[in-house]
Amino acid sequence: MKKEILKLPQRLNVGAVLVGKVPASMSFLKQKEKVAEILEIDFKIFKFPPKTAASRIRRKILELNKVRNINGIIIQLPLPKYINTEKILAVINPKKDIDALSKSPLILAPTVEAVKLIFQKYRINLRNKNILIVGRGRLVGQPIYNWLTAQESSRSDIRSRRNIKIIDINQKNQLPKLVYKADIVVSGIGKAGLIKGNMIKKGAVLIDFGFSQKNGKILGDFDFATCVKKAKLITPVPGGMGPIMVAMLFRNLLKLNKSLH
Repeated sequence: MKKEILKLPQRLNVGAVLVGKVPASMSFLKQKEKVAEILEIDFKIFKFPPKTAASRIRRKILELNKVRNINGIIIQLPLPKYINTEKILAVINPKKDIDALSKSPLILAPTVEAVKLIFQKYRINLRNKNILIVGRGRLVGQPIYNWLTAQESSRSDIRSRRNIKIIDINQKNQLPKLVYKADIVVSGIGKAGLIKGNMIKKGAVLIDFGFSQKNGKILGDFDFATCVKKAKLITPVPGGMGPIMVAMLFRNLLKLNKSLH
């Protein structure tokens, strides 16, 4: 990817908007900044205090939309609760929307691309599978669920249907039953060890986007020590889906700027 980026006639620039000081958000942005440096992409973070007016953040995005040498825009989620997230995301120029968060994105979300990569690399057959998405987040659960259901509705072979479900943390009483039935579980809640080994089916595929810190350690949604004994495949945290997702983010930047040739 770096060779392709360096072939472009101009250096790529990314503008990232961060509101507040959520540790996970700051950690994710640091990862992105490090990768940008490796790829020789300029990466500027625009930091706003926790109680910044939504109108000010909206103005900054509109400004970045107009700046010619800003090629990609990131709005680091979650935004504070007082902000209407959808209204903020709606103003991102789709041509600069490398996270696929605007109303009409031109590319798939980095999380979707990361899941696609895992399915392809490990030859995960989705035919007749029960798939559970844990978490309805704007970055992980919802785009992956939307992609899977869109694929399913476009398939004509009714003999090999997938059963795709999505739940959020408020439905955690249903979690053990649904996890046990699932052949593939994708989780992005951010609760350390939420899903234990005794909850999963033997031979299940577990994809962990969870991120939480406990006693100075970064942990995922799956209790790795107990789940790894039963799973066919489990992605670790840290060092699993996070770096893949960041790589897909910059691949999206490249896709949206191929026209610079």
